Amino acid sequence: MSSTRPARSIDAALRRKGFARSVDSDHVVYRFFSPAGELLTRTKMSHGMRETLSVNLMSLMARQLRLTKSQFLNLIDCTMDENGYRDILNNQ
Repeated sequence: MSSTRPARSIDAALRRKGFARSVDSDHVVYRFFSPAGELLTRTKMSHGMRETLSVNLMSLMARQLRLTKSQFLNLIDCTMDENGYRDILNNQ
């Protein structure tokens, strides 16, 4: 398993997992809401991230999403679905 991921893959995976995507002047922001509409987590990527995200940036995103790095990779690599992510958040 490679330690970096293409930004495009991360974007697609987060949207498939139920994250709402919005764009501001210099970032793409991903928000994850509860079924009641409460904001649970958020993270962002710079518009400049056209190629791949480094291990350090993925670690920061994982922390913002309240995941370990390995859980974040599972979320991105589609071995964890939206319900699995919700379960992790509910158990914290």
